[in-house]
Formats: sequence, structure tokens, C-alpha cells
Amino acid sequence: MSLSQKRIMGMLFGNLLLGMAIGVLRIAELGTDPFATMNLGVSATLGLSFGFYSVLFNLLLFVFLFINSRELIGFGTFINMFLLGYTADFIVYFFQTMDVGEIGLGIRFILLFVGVFISSTGLSLYVTANLGVSPYDALPLMMQEMTNNRIPFGIARLIVDATAVLIGFFFGAVVGVGTLVVAVSLGPLVSVFNKYWFEPILKPETLKK
Repeated sequence: MSLSQKRIMGMLFGNLLLGMAIGVLRIAELGTDPFATMNLGVSATLGLSFGFYSVLFNLLLFVFLFINSRELIGFGTFINMFLLGYTADFIVYFFQTMDVGEIGLGIRFILLFVGVFISSTGLSLYVTANLGVSPYDALPLMMQEMTNNRIPFGIARLIVDATAVLIGFFFGAVVGVGTLVVAVSLGPLVSVFNKYWFEPILKPETLKK
């Protein structure tokens, strides 16, 4: 398998894992990542499925991405837009068909950490493949560009994530310990997975520098 084929497979599998992770975190009911939190709150208020609303909102964000930073768009951008929400919906639907009843707090915390691990793995694959940025992830980059880099990326990302969480909370989404765990742990875990797992496979050229 060529390097380009590996990157395509990594991007596809990474996005699939990200969708699965959102589904697992929804089942845990302890909070999800900021973007999913916002989409869960608004979609429930509008009476739309999470997957369908996620596509609609991603399309809206894509317009801004196309106008302002189209160089960030790639094949992975479209996969991310259409795959994550529906994958999460399928995971939740499959769990509901099992009719396991109410799950205890201990199991919910286990699901939280499983979801964080899956999400970190998927995000690492998706980022390392470098085949396009999701519309939401592009927002802080566009904010930097529009302010001539006066706002550091970390601050721009914090502003975007905090806004998404506040919107989700306003619309009744679960904002809990899971939201905090995802926010705190995702970055460090992705950095470790990038360095030791996926960059040697998908970016071997970085090892020669």
C-alpha cells in the first residue's frame, strides 16, 4: 500500500472512530466535545436528528471556510462533514436496540474514558493524514487569519470551544465532567499518539529530519 493510500485509509478510519466516540460519549451522558455539545442541544430543540443537523450546520460553516480559507479544504473535510454525525447516531441507535436499561455511574465513567481514548485515536489519525480540515476545526484558524495572527491559536480555539459549549448548554445539552475531561485530555493524548503511533506510518518523512 502506497503512502497516499495509507493516508486516505487513516483519514477514513480516523473519522469513523471520531463518530463512534461521539456516540459512546452520548451514551455515557456525562458530556461530549464542544462541537457535539452544541449540535446536540440545538438539534434536540429543533426536533432534528443529531446526524442530520450536524450536516446542515457543517454545510453552513463550509461556506465560510470556502470563502475565507479554501486552502484548508480537502477530501477529509467532506468525509468529516457527512460521516461523524450519522456514525454517532448509529452507535446510539444500536445501543438502544440492546435494551440494557439504565446504566450505572461506574459504567458511564468507563464509557467516558473509552470514548476519550477512541476520540483521541481517531483525531490523531485524521490530523496526521492531513487531507483537509473540518469546518469547525478551521474556525480558530480563520479567526487567526482575520485578526492578522493577533490572536494566538490556543486562545482562538478556546473562544470557539467555549462559545460552542455555552450554546449547547443554553439549548439544554449535557455539560458535565465529560466535557471537561474531553477538553483537558484530548490534546495531550493526540500529541502522544501522533508521535509514537501514526506519524511513523503516515508521515515517515518527519522521522528523517
